[in-house]
Amino acid sequence: MSPLNDWQPAQIGLAMAFLQELVIALGWLATGWLLKDVRRPALHWAGFSLLSGGSFLNFVFSAHAQLESVRLLGNTLFMGALLLQARGLLLFTRQPLQDRLSLVALMLLTFAMWLWPSHADAPWRVATISALSCLCGLWITRIIFRFMRHEIAHSRWMLMFTLPSLLGSAVLGHRAIMALLEPERLIQASIAGTSISLTTAMLWVLLSLSLELTLFGLVIFKLGGQLRRAARHDRLTGLLNRHAMDDVLSQERQRARRMGTPFSALMIDIDHFKQVNDRLGHAAGDHTLRTVAQHLRQHLRTTDVVARWGGEEFLVLLPATSRAEACHLADKLCESVRRLPIPWGGEDLSCTASIGVAQWRPAGDTADALLARADQALYCAKHEGRNQVRAEPTMVQTGHIAA
Repeated sequence: MSPLNDWQPAQIGLAMAFLQELVIALGWLATGWLLKDVRRPALHWAGFSLLSGGSFLNFVFSAHAQLESVRLLGNTLFMGALLLQARGLLLFTRQPLQDRLSLVALMLLTFAMWLWPSHADAPWRVATISALSCLCGLWITRIIFRFMRHEIAHSRWMLMFTLPSLLGSAVLGHRAIMALLEPERLIQASIAGTSISLTTAMLWVLLSLSLELTLFGLVIFKLGGQLRRAARHDRLTGLLNRHAMDDVLSQERQRARRMGTPFSALMIDIDHFKQVNDRLGHAAGDHTLRTVAQHLRQHLRTTDVVARWGGEEFLVLLPATSRAEACHLADKLCESVRRLPIPWGGEDLSCTASIGVAQWRPAGDTADALLARADQALYCAKHEGRNQVRAEPTMVQTGHIAA
C-alpha cells in the first residue's frame, strides 16, 4: 500500500470512518455487557459497526490494489452489515426473525458478483448491489416504523427514527439508477479506482453515523419507557403501584366534579395470606399474588383501574359507578376469587378475599377520606368472618351485604 501522504481525501475520510466504527463497536459490546436485556441486539450491532468499518477500509485498499475481488469483498461486507443491523432490530423490537429473507439477499448478492465480475460489468453489478442494499434499508425502516407505532404513535418521533434509514435507501436507490444511466462513467471510474469520491465518502460516513445514532436512540427510548413503567407499576404483579394510583384518583376526582358522575372504590384483601407464606414459603405467596392480580385484571371492566396497594391488598377504582353497582361487582369478584384455582407444587391452592366498598361523595370529599371508608368497610368484612363484601358503614344496606 502507498504511503499515507499519497492518499486521496476520500481514502482518508473512509479510514477515519473505519476508526469511528471500531470505537462504536466497542461501545455496543460494552452496552451488551452492561444491559442484559439488549445483549443479543447489541452483539449484532457491534457486528454491524465492524462490517461497516471493514467495508470502508476495503475501499481504501481497493483504490490501490486494483483487484475486483477486493472491491467485491467490500460490497459483501456492506450488505452483511445491513443484514446484521436488521436482525438486531428484529431481536430488539421482538418481531419475528426473517433469516430466510437475509439468506436470499446474500444469495442474490453473490449471484450478481459472479455474473458481472469485470470492470465492463460494473454498471450492472453496482446497480444490482445498490438496489439490494436499498431494499434492505427500506426493510430496516419498516422494522423501526412498526416498533415506534407500537410504542408511541407520534409522527415526530417516528420521522426522526426512520429518517436516517430512509435517506440511506434513497442514496442507494439513486446510485442504482445512475449506474444504469451513466455506465461509461462508472466503467472508467472502476478501472481508475476512483469510484468513491470525497463527497460520496463523506456521505457514507454521515449516513453510517446517523444509523448508529438511531440504534443508540432506540435503546435509550426503550430503556426510558421501561424506567417510566417501573416507576408506576408494581414489579411483582405488574399492576399500578400506590404512587400511580394516587395520580389516577386525583384525575378521577376532577372528572367526577366536572361531569357530576359518581365513582367508587374497592379495597380488596386476600384472606389468611400470611398462612400461605408460613406454610408454603414466599415463592408460593408471590405466585398467589400474581395469580389474583391477573384474575382481577381479567374480570374487571376496561374502564376500571386496579393497583397493588400494599402487601396482599389491592385497590380498584370504578369510574362512573354508584355504590350499589360497585357492591354488585364486588360480590361477583369475591365469588370468582373463591373459585379461582392456583396451581402450585402439584396441587391447586385456594384463597378467598374480603372486599370493602366506598363511594365518592361530591360535597367536600377527599381521596384520603374515600380510601379510609373503603378500608373501614374492609375491616368489617374481615372482622365478620372474611370472604365477603361490606360497604362503608354509613351506607344503608340491602340483601346479604350488611354493615
